[in-house]
Amino acid sequence: MSTAAKLTFISACIASGSLIAYVHYSQAADRERLHEGVRRDVERQRLKQAASAGTEIIPDEGSGSRPQGSQLQS
Repeated sequence: MSTAAKLTFISACIASGSLIAYVHYSQAADRERLHEGVRRDVERQRLKQAASAGTEIIPDEGSGSRPQGSQLQS
C-alpha cells in the first residue's frame, strides 16, 4: 500500500469519526434545549394558574426538587 493511500485512508477515518462525534454532540445539545423549553412552559403555566387563583408564588428556579410548602405565601 502506498503512502498516499495510507494518508488518504487515515484522513477519511479521522473525518468520519469527527463527523459522527459532532452529530452526537449536536443531537444531545438539541435535546437538552428542547427539554429546557418544556421546563419553561411548565413553569409559565404554574405561575399563570397561581395568578388566576389569586395566590402569590415565588418563581421556581431549582432543578426540580422543591421543598413542600415553600411555594405559597400568605
